[in-house]
Amino acid sequence: MLKKVITFVILIMMILTSTSIFAVDTYSGYDIPVDIEINGHFIQCVQKPVIISGTTYIPLRAFSDAIDGTITWDSGKGVATMTKEGHTFVFYPGKESCLVDGVEKTCGAIIYKDLTFIPVRAVSEVLNYAVEWDDFYLTVKISAPELVVPELCRDNSYTYEDVLYLGKIIQIECGHQPFQTKLGVAGTVVNRVKSSQFPNSVKEVILDTKYGVQFPPAHTDKINVTPSSECVIAAKCALNGVNVVGNSLYFIDVKRAPSSWVHNNRPHSVTIHDMSFYE
Repeated sequence: MLKKVITFVILIMMILTSTSIFAVDTYSGYDIPVDIEINGHFIQCVQKPVIISGTTYIPLRAFSDAIDGTITWDSGKGVATMTKEGHTFVFYPGKESCLVDGVEKTCGAIIYKDLTFIPVRAVSEVLNYAVEWDDFYLTVKISAPELVVPELCRDNSYTYEDVLYLGKIIQIECGHQPFQTKLGVAGTVVNRVKSSQFPNSVKEVILDTKYGVQFPPAHTDKINVTPSSECVIAAKCALNGVNVVGNSLYFIDVKRAPSSWVHNNRPHSVTIHDMSFYE
């Protein structure tokens, strides 16, 4: 019995020492929503890029397809190989190192949500791509003049303008309230963009006057506000599918407007802190 226990402990130690233990950076329990932009185009990913200890990782397949690389998999050995422009990257998912043109480098791949993720900056710099981090929009911007990103690899679901204006209205409407409330306001605007009753862009929804002024503060100098980092994160979470308000299209601050047309005429969905949401 003791021999079995010792063998099990040794096995666990071998696993722990041969693989990376990591935690994805989060905000209020949500993965921080990162984008990768290559030559002005957001990159389509099955799973969004993530930040781990300050390093941005992107799904290997998404990155390789976007730069027209070639991937081969050895499922038996658990090895992924990407080739591009005469360079060869051999990744051993779960290990801290990889091989770059036969040389061991500390830029290993990880497995997250059953996908292989790679450190985007380290790989891009080997390929001589210029890399910048946009701290406001939470975006890695890659410049590769000779590269044309295929249409199928481009993510056109939202723009910088969408993030900015959604962040602005969150800041204006509930900048002082908890993050969950900010998600609620963001989700309501995103629901309107998806609805046939309202315009089909974030800015147009916020400035909409078809049925009266929808967001009065947006038609004042308040719209010139610079949203906080928290508001930008909430905006990007909502644009990437985080929804805490169901099908809500309206909201009111119950402290400022305890009774309103919305309260009396629309089905109540949920109340988050001081904000009530209605379908």
